[in-house]
Amino acid sequence: MTTIIIVDDDEEILAPLEQMLSAEGYVVKAFSSSLKAEAYLKGNLADLAIFDIKMPELDGFSLLRSVRSHLPNLPIVFLSSKADEQDQIIGFTLGADDYITKPFSKHLLLMRVSAVLRRHRSDHVLEVLELVTVGSLTIDQDRHLVTWNATPVDLTVTECLLLLALSQRPGSVKSRNQLMDAAYREAIYVSDRTIDSHVRNIRQKLKAVDPTCDIITTVHGLGYKLKT
Repeated sequence: MTTIIIVDDDEEILAPLEQMLSAEGYVVKAFSSSLKAEAYLKGNLADLAIFDIKMPELDGFSLLRSVRSHLPNLPIVFLSSKADEQDQIIGFTLGADDYITKPFSKHLLLMRVSAVLRRHRSDHVLEVLELVTVGSLTIDQDRHLVTWNATPVDLTVTECLLLLALSQRPGSVKSRNQLMDAAYREAIYVSDRTIDSHVRNIRQKLKAVDPTCDIITTVHGLGYKLKT
């Protein structure tokens, strides 16, 4: 599971942001106290942190310096109510990965969080397993080939990427935004209906090979998952 730390002394920002990210399937730890967040990160790992800059106990810049002393590779995104170029220069100079100005749109924030996570993972992944297997399903990641019970399934590259995203955590729900990010890696926005159409096509192609295949489950209001 991907863990995101949020630190903001404004509860009106903190609570909706926590809810938004949790709805996308992230594990979220929210702190209104920068000192408590600092203490937590001294003993716990995370995949990404979002810090407000203007906070009363320890500002975002100081928190970044503290955290980076023992978590040098943690991606950090700054939030600020000021579109101040000098603040942005300081943040990026200190090593921030992105800077988002309040107020922000939900979709933009989610896309930028996904982009930072994607960049970080691509920078640190040393080896990717060529084959992914879930029950009777096998996916060759390098060649974008899919088989069901050793029978080839004729999927497009986009369909293969969507199925691969679902197969990486069988039984866990992937939201449409997460599937969008997996299939369209250049931050291109497509509608939920486009993702639904791809999933429908994947199901039809799997059933063409095996009429009993129902490995993809719809979780209404959330997204899709693979049966384990």
